[in-house]
Amino acid sequence: MSDPPPQQPPQPLPTDKTTTTTTTTTTTTTTIIGISGPSSSGKTTLARLLQRIFSHLNPTTLKTFIVHEDDFYHSDDKIPLTTLPTSPPTTIQNWDTLGALDIPFLSASLSYIRLHGRLPPRLQSKEDLNEVSESGVPEEVIARVKEWTVRVLGDEILKGGGGGRGQHTIVFLEGFLLFAPPAGESAGRGHGLRDVHDKMDGRLFLPARYQSVKDRRESRSGYVTIGAAPVVGQGQMGQMGQMEEEEEEEEEEVVVVDLEAEDDRAPQNFWTDPPGYVDDIVWPNYVQDHAWLLLPEEEGLSQTAFAHADTQELVRLVGQGVNLRTDAGVTVAPGQGSTPMADILEWAVGEVLKQVAGIEQR
Repeated sequence: MSDPPPQQPPQPLPTDKTTTTTTTTTTTTTTIIGISGPSSSGKTTLARLLQRIFSHLNPTTLKTFIVHEDDFYHSDDKIPLTTLPTSPPTTIQNWDTLGALDIPFLSASLSYIRLHGRLPPRLQSKEDLNEVSESGVPEEVIARVKEWTVRVLGDEILKGGGGGRGQHTIVFLEGFLLFAPPAGESAGRGHGLRDVHDKMDGRLFLPARYQSVKDRRESRSGYVTIGAAPVVGQGQMGQMGQMEEEEEEEEEEVVVVDLEAEDDRAPQNFWTDPPGYVDDIVWPNYVQDHAWLLLPEEEGLSQTAFAHADTQELVRLVGQGVNLRTDAGVTVAPGQGSTPMADILEWAVGEVLKQVAGIEQR
């Protein structure tokens, strides 16, 4: 009896900026670009503009799509509740905190996208049901930037190089909470977004002035949500969205997400911000969650001033919130929140090209 043929070692699953090879020798590369910033900073607008620039250049070799973090909210009845220090105290939903998001679902979806180059069947977008504002970018600017992108990418990407067998997928992930502090800093160790952060190839951050955030957010009609309404009094949240302790603590569950299953989440509802929501919830949460990235507004103060500051003091220190670190592992858009979207688009396209084709300068 002859010896059995030697077994081939298992092939590792793709990680980071993944390149996979199918049985037909088609090379597939997936690049994930994260776009974050405060509410109403232009994240969704920029993602849709980038989609217009990079899509349809060559559908055979270059594919693009958008992932909206808003599609990973928990259902309405699982959104944390925050009690405001009013008289009498007011308890409202807190949609602008990490606890409102299904992070295991988001992380698993990014892994699936990395491996397959497409959205998992379970992920059905509700974000595109929300109102869409004008981008403010003239069509001639979009056409010019797209033409430049074609020239820069050239045959290597658009024709697949090496006989046209290459395929490249660019994914634009946009959301208000995507990035984690640098892993080497104390705040970055064990951060709730560490796994999500590390699954991206490029990380773009759009700063926005407090007053702009307030004006834009308060002009919106509301947001599509899912699920039953919450029951106030069950698992209420404290001041900053931290769960008030119940008499019995529940053990943490290991969440398994079946991404191949159809979306079975609850029917859609509609959320409208209550009066004062930006000042009570949106802006304080943004400042608290990004204290590792923001810098004090007052000249001469360093980030060490944040060390023992509570949320109210942090809000005072950052002022309009347009001074940011440039050494924290994310690429901050130029102009401190005042740059027109047309210029932001050109900047962002350049940053995407750095990831996709190694282009350093325009």
